[in-house]
Parts: sequence; structure tokens; C-alpha cells
Amino acid sequence: MARWERYGTRDLTYSNWHRHFIDDDHADYVDIDSCEYCHYCKAPLALIEVSRDVGQSHKTATVLRMLGRKANLPAWVVLYTPDVSAGYGISGFRVRAVWPKYTAWQRVTPAAWSERIKRLHAECLCLLLV
Repeated sequence: MARWERYGTRDLTYSNWHRHFIDDDHADYVDIDSCEYCHYCKAPLALIEVSRDVGQSHKTATVLRMLGRKANLPAWVVLYTPDVSAGYGISGFRVRAVWPKYTAWQRVTPAAWSERIKRLHAECLCLLLV
């Protein structure tokens, strides 16, 4: 993954194309926000749906949960609150697991979420076999 965003904005071209030019009411589509993967063996480690926290009580993640189950990967919904004083910083997260278990929202600090992701990477089987 590149350290910095290349364009600074999300290109919606494909999303808009799919919404307007697939002439089928049953051709549903969802974007996949994040797949954590091992730097060394490239194995996928977790699936994550990311969204800005605007106080919502619900974030649909049915397809993410099903993908997690089929891939046997943990899957989370992560809502973030920007820290406007830090430019690109985040002041906090609300995190909910949707696979392998479904949990209530948990408030998580940026440092705690960073540690959880680092631990996920450290527990990759390729590193445990070295």
C-alpha cells in the first residue's frame, strides 16, 4: 500500500457508471474499503469497512460479514472521527466486529486501534513459522 494517497480524493467514476448503466434492478454492488494483508507473504488478514463517524447507530455490513465468513477472515466496521487540528489525524474510532462474532460498538483510541492492527500483522502464520 502506498504511504500517501495519490490523488487525495476518491474517484467515483466506476461507482456512478455501475449505478446508472447496469440495467438490472438486481445487480447490486458494494465497494470494499480495506483488506489488511501480510507484508511478507501477502496473505489477507482482515476485511474492514471504513466510514466517517457522524453519530450513526448503524452501518450496513451484511456483505462484509458474508465475505469474512467465506474467506475465514475477521471483519470489522470502523467509524472514524477526524481530528481537524492535526490535518490528516483521527481523534477516535468506533469499531464493531461483524465476523467471526458480531459485537457492540466499542470506542477505541487511535493508538489502541493501531496496536490491534499491528498485532494482527504480527500474528500472521508466516511470521510464526520463522
